[in-house]
Amino acid sequence: MISFTVSSFGQDLSEGLKAKNDGNEAYKKQDYVGAIANYEKYLNSGEKGVAEDLNTKNLYVGSFKYAATDFMIKKDYQNALNHYKKFIELCKDKTQKDGKTFHNMGICASKVKANDEALSYFQQSTELGYKEDTNALYIARVFESLGDFAKMEKVLFDAWEKFPESKLRPKMAAMLVVPLMTEASIPFNAANELAKEASVDSTKSDIAPALEKYKQAVPLFEKVLKYDVANVNAKKYLNECNKNIAMLSEKKVSLEKK
Repeated sequence: MISFTVSSFGQDLSEGLKAKNDGNEAYKKQDYVGAIANYEKYLNSGEKGVAEDLNTKNLYVGSFKYAATDFMIKKDYQNALNHYKKFIELCKDKTQKDGKTFHNMGICASKVKANDEALSYFQQSTELGYKEDTNALYIARVFESLGDFAKMEKVLFDAWEKFPESKLRPKMAAMLVVPLMTEASIPFNAANELAKEASVDSTKSDIAPALEKYKQAVPLFEKVLKYDVANVNAKKYLNECNKNIAMLSEKKVSLEKK
């Protein structure tokens, strides 16, 4: 339990106790930055009883967490991160190092481009069992911002399989579709170029490369549709692949008979 002890005889208080009272007043008004400043004056005053005043120490430590949350709401992410870090540093009670705090630290770190820190905090949040699917999405976004699409995809693929009921699956799918479509377009475009080059009098060897490229593109477009079943472009290009595969295969068979 946290309690506040305030003397009614302010004029008789020492500087240290006055700072403690001011800290309590600031805390009650949810001015946590002010509370921190005054509690520090009191805790560093060296006055009698400070060492045993665990209640004030707990209020002081907790103020960093609450101040961090306030800064986060105001989108002052650097100050929020600094205060969260101080809270973790001072926090002696391991149970207070909850997953939500590390999750918030991850968000703040990602906002100020401290990407390595962000990844570490989201991982710690996950290990504490807090919003694992949300952490995975944020981790993927960090890798995306770093241009590491391979790691981004792996995180999202794993999360997709691990959290089949997650409400975040549409967001995961949206992130996955872009690199998957890009990957699929490579063999598809190559196949189109090869098909154009193949003349009416082409041989089996002329047709084979285009046919192979279309076949490479098919599972990639199917993979897009696994995550986004309504993707219009993926459906369109998959149909074109299958149509061209059938046409080229028929032509190949025809040439083999000659």
